[in-house]
Amino acid sequence: MPVNIATYNPKQTPIHSVDARVKIILVLMFSIVLFCVHSWWAIGLLACIALLCAFLARLEVGATLRSMLPVVLILAVTLIANSFVLDVRSYDPTNLPSYVSTGVFAQLPAIPLIGAFGFVPAGFIRGCFFVLRIVLLLVASLVLTTTTTSNELTSALRSFMRPLERLGFPTHDVATVVSIALRFIPVSIDEFHRIREAQTARGASFDTGGIIGRLRAWTTVLIPLLVGLYRRADNLALAMDARCYGAGPASQLVVSRLGVGHIILLVVGIFGLATIAFFG
Repeated sequence: MPVNIATYNPKQTPIHSVDARVKIILVLMFSIVLFCVHSWWAIGLLACIALLCAFLARLEVGATLRSMLPVVLILAVTLIANSFVLDVRSYDPTNLPSYVSTGVFAQLPAIPLIGAFGFVPAGFIRGCFFVLRIVLLLVASLVLTTTTTSNELTSALRSFMRPLERLGFPTHDVATVVSIALRFIPVSIDEFHRIREAQTARGASFDTGGIIGRLRAWTTVLIPLLVGLYRRADNLALAMDARCYGAGPASQLVVSRLGVGHIILLVVGIFGLATIAFFG
């Protein structure tokens, strides 16, 4: 059964010990800066930061690469769409968007391949830049999700929404919904693989036949999966109701406070990322 790397991986690392609120803010800032920079030196510096955090979090290289398989199609389409043109005669290297630095490749003409279809060196460099953006975004997300428990994430979310409590916003209910959703992700994945293996043992074929046949085969997995999820949700609602959820004010078992080291890390991280965004 495949391992879902997006779930929490308990280890003793410097990244694990950082407060969840600090990690969420820095990952959000990192994601914004990724789409603000336009130079290769800036994206290279961000790549060094992401790789350093991944090393400190002790992410496994093989598992990390396997987790990126679902987005390989997006990466391929991004690279191909920028690398080729349908009409090389209409390609003008002097009239290109300047939102990504392509260096000396910007002045190279398009290379005809088949008829009017051709390869664009500057577009290939620009596509590599966009692919690197997506990969770094995935790495930053993995560092966050593998080093932070679902309880820490929901506690951080509730802390961020605490000012809305004065307006009557049900912050505790929203945090509870997010916590339940995060906990149901690995359960749903496990249930999906179990049902698929059971249907395969009964003779269902998911990789052969036409499109209609494959869709009918997958319905034997998706329908039981949805029924099981609704059954779990109903049982959970009954359990929460039996424990008088919502009958009184919500309390929090552990109230985390930001230490001096976490505040310094947050300030230095925001200042450094903002500097890269400004000059990159």
